[in-house]
Amino acid sequence: MWPVVAGKILLPLHERLMRRKTFRYYHDLELSQWFSSHRLRELQLIKLQELVSVALKNTDAYADLAGVDKPWLPESLEDLRKLPLLDKANISTHREGLVNRAVPGGPIRYNTGGSSGEPLIFYFDKRRQAYDKAARMRTHQWWGIRPGEKEAYIWGSPVELSKQDRIKNIRDWIMNELLLSAFDLSEQSVGWFVERLRRFGPKCLFGYPSSISLMCQLAKRVGLDLTSLPVQVVFSTAEVLYDHQKEIISRSFGGVPVVNGYGSREGGFIAHECPEGRMHITSENVIVEFIKDGKPVGPGQDGEIVVTHLDNYAMPFIRYQTGDVGQPSDETCPCGRELGVMKVVKGRTTDFIIAPDGRWVHGLALIYVIRDIPGVRQYQIVQEDVDSIRVRVVLEDGFPADGLERIRGGITERIGAEVRVDVEQVSEIDQDPSGKFRHVISQVARDRSMAMRLDDAR
Repeated sequence: MWPVVAGKILLPLHERLMRRKTFRYYHDLELSQWFSSHRLRELQLIKLQELVSVALKNTDAYADLAGVDKPWLPESLEDLRKLPLLDKANISTHREGLVNRAVPGGPIRYNTGGSSGEPLIFYFDKRRQAYDKAARMRTHQWWGIRPGEKEAYIWGSPVELSKQDRIKNIRDWIMNELLLSAFDLSEQSVGWFVERLRRFGPKCLFGYPSSISLMCQLAKRVGLDLTSLPVQVVFSTAEVLYDHQKEIISRSFGGVPVVNGYGSREGGFIAHECPEGRMHITSENVIVEFIKDGKPVGPGQDGEIVVTHLDNYAMPFIRYQTGDVGQPSDETCPCGRELGVMKVVKGRTTDFIIAPDGRWVHGLALIYVIRDIPGVRQYQIVQEDVDSIRVRVVLEDGFPADGLERIRGGITERIGAEVRVDVEQVSEIDQDPSGKFRHVISQVARDRSMAMRLDDAR
């Protein structure tokens, strides 16, 4: 599809049919990115007051959880600290009482795997969807990618991509989007990946840095040249972008920029890198705090990233603890935008699993199996040899009678029938000695990386 037609006509029409004001918000964000920091703070306070009012008056549980009266409103952004921190446990315990059933378009249910190995069920709304999409469109524009230009996704999906129906394929063609599974990379399949990209001709790639880096390295091993593709920029998301991955990807596509983004399903579109190399917070949509031992940290100091999404009226993500660590910055960016600046120190990492047929299966393929089963409080997937997978689960009320079999069957379907899948129920799962929690661990992938001399071996 011609980019001008897709971006000027079809995409706006699609968003209107979905009852989302995405393009209106996009144009608003194009203007507000040039606001002064003072004006941005004024906008944040107005939106924070509206969000808190909705949360207190339209949900059954937030007023009690927050310990304030329903008429209470913050008089300044500093008053946000009078409200309690929320984490996955709070939201899971009070989930139904935190849902605003009266939100326009109705609350939309979503599951996420969670960076701590704890799945989370939550709700968002069309307003939140539209603002997140608009923010993403704005940051693409920073790098010369306009709405409607061809974009290929190296991504995952809980639905097998080979089973997409005709309507989904037609929609992707109309929107100038191509979705390729991050779950099925191998030396045998990488040629198919590259040929699909060559036929599609994307101006940018978007996806997991681990998968894009792996694709680049496998392409090099089998003698495929990626520099002839029209890719002008690669957008990284959902995982930590390591320097060695950035160098591999950029070199493979002929020196194109590899751009970092930070966000999550529950936290929203939080921050994105500009051409001057700063990570700008989406200040119009989120308030980001950096907390250590219950107190805010200063510029250049590590703190847990705590997010308030100002546009999710379906469920109050107010002072939500992401579990990631970052640093606030008081830098003034040469780009001229006074949106907040932050540094992500460490966040989510996901290992691969090696299938018996040689595929590098992204860990999320298995996480998707587990996260949709109720009653799983925490999980960890371990691969010590190519023919077996061990899954450790911490269970709670609501786990179905056939839950263990669903885990075994789902993983077998994705890895191969010849793989033995053992599911072990445990009372707790320990963190690494480093203090990190890893929900996918594969010694096989590490050994294979070293044997193939892939730079991603860690």
